Order: sequence, then C-alpha cells, then structure tokens
Amino acid sequence: MKKYFYYIFLFFILFVLSCSLNGETNNAVTVRFPAMGTEFVFILYPPSEGMLEEDIRNLCEPAINAIYRLEKHISHYLPDNDLARLNQSAGSGAVKVNNDLFEVIRWSKQYWECTDGAFDPSVGPLLDLWGFYRKNREDIPSEREINEALKKVGMDKVKINMDEQSVELAVPGMRLDFGAIGKGLALDRAKTILKEQGIKSGILHAGTSSIVAIGTPPYMAGWKIGIRSPYNKSETIEEFLINDESLSTSSVSEQYLERKGRKYGHIFNPKTGMPVGNNIITSTVICKTGTESDALSTSFFVLDVDKTKEYCKKFPDVKVFLVSESNNKLDKQYINLKPSEE
Repeated sequence: MKKYFYYIFLFFILFVLSCSLNGETNNAVTVRFPAMGTEFVFILYPPSEGMLEEDIRNLCEPAINAIYRLEKHISHYLPDNDLARLNQSAGSGAVKVNNDLFEVIRWSKQYWECTDGAFDPSVGPLLDLWGFYRKNREDIPSEREINEALKKVGMDKVKINMDEQSVELAVPGMRLDFGAIGKGLALDRAKTILKEQGIKSGILHAGTSSIVAIGTPPYMAGWKIGIRSPYNKSETIEEFLINDESLSTSSVSEQYLERKGRKYGHIFNPKTGMPVGNNIITSTVICKTGTESDALSTSFFVLDVDKTKEYCKKFPDVKVFLVSESNNKLDKQYINLKPSEE
C-alpha cells in the first residue's frame, strides 16, 4: 500500500499541507483569518461523517474569538490596549491588569527564570533603539545608547502581585513585547476550545513559526513536518513527526536590518543589548504546548549549543533541532531527537 504523508515546510516560509487517504481526496477544512500581525490557519478533519464544511467553520468560531480576545489585550500592534497602557505606566507604580495579560506575563517571567534570562520580552527598548519599531535610524547605536537602553531591560524589573493581579514596570521607558510567546499561547487556547468542540484531528499554525497539532492525521501515526533548507527552497533538510504536540521555529532570515553592509536580526541578547550574532540560523523546538515551544525556540537561538543541551538535560521532554552555519555549510544539532534517517 502506498504511504501518504503530511508535509508542513517550516522555515519562515509558506506552509504546504497535502495528503491523500486510500486514494481519496482529503476532506479537511481550512479556515484562515488575520490576527496578531500574521495569518492564522486551522486545518481540521470532521469529527464525524456527514459534517458539512459550514459545520466545521461554526465549530471554529469560539476558538477564533478567543484568539481575538487575547490579541486585544497582549498585542503590541494595537495602540490602545491593556499592554499599551501597561507600557505607558512604566515607572509610575503598579497597574491592575486583565487575566490575559497577567497570564502571559507570568509565563514570560517563568521562562525568563528557567532560561537564565535568554527569554526576555522586555527587550522592547532595544528593538526601538535599533529601529525595528519605527525604522527611525540608519546607523548602529553607540555603546552609550545601548547601555542606556539596557537599564530598561530585564524581567527582574517587572514586579508581579499575585493577590492584586497587578504588574509594575519599575523603570521609566520599559516596554514589553510578547511577539515571541503570544502566538503560541493563542494556539494553545484555540486547541483546547476545538477539542472541547469535538475536533479530534487537526493542525493549527500562526504565520510560519508555530504549529500546534490536535491528535494525528486520520489513519496515520503523526504529522510529518519538513524543515526547508535556507539555501534551496525546494530542499528539505530534516523531517519530524509530531503527535498532539507543538513545534516552533525561530530565525532572523526575514526580520532584520541592514547597516553598513551587515545584517542584524530582530532577536536580541538581553544581556549585551546586541542582536544575536552567533552562527545559529534556525532553532526548532518540539514539546507539548505552543506557549513553551514558542518561548524556547527564541531562548535557544540566544543561548549557545552547550547551554541548550544543559537545559534539555533538565527537561528531557523538550526536543531541539539547531542549525548553524559555518563557511556556507550547515551544522545540525539534535538534542533529545534523532535524525530522521536513523
């Protein structure tokens, strides 16, 4: 019997998902909608025979609305939401925040602590300084400017009061940005709601950086995800099978600034104030939730390989695939994972 696989090519590129079951055209329903500055896509299989496409789309409405509610509170793209008001309050004392914003801050604080500061959504002042927000400069910031911006960076300066459900940004000019965790949290919430709605098989993704799987494809062991080569878009450099898991990839291949002939990516080292300058070109994480994989794929891009291995020894359920570049050659690191050819 011919084998059929699902392929999702992930490296900040278009996802392509195709399949055929027993020679028949698949009956998956695809739902697309804009949120959080990107496109969300749900590809879902009917939980029972005879369900119409309209029925599946109706099942998606609560999940879509949950993502919009989350976006309303935590997205930095919106100028007058709860996150914007919290950022504007920096240095002015504690502010009571809604449940959504409080949750994402608590998760961020947790991952900041367990990654020794590599994951840090308070790097907003650095993104602003370098021109990622406003595209307001063409030169490289001076050491003095970077040091001044670093005074406003650090989740240790974010004070949380669990009883009051309040948050204080202790230093004027601080700015939180949840671009490295918000989409993962949104996908997790959507997955929970869709499963409550009866969906047993589907895959959800936000842009081209995070995937959350519901169960497995019909009649298959898992969803096969192919990671494409940065040199040749028609070449897949690795494939992984996920089953009711999440996969996220971080890269700077498309979000970067060019200064004096050199490219600077949008992922920063929170301790130096500089865009990450190691040889890693992509960091992929597979684990149980989109919140975790989203946060850790950014963290491991910042950390070196040895520190990433140390982290994964403590958390063996976290699987990591790092690709670095040296002399135009790719070096692949598998942590708690085996190469697909094995």
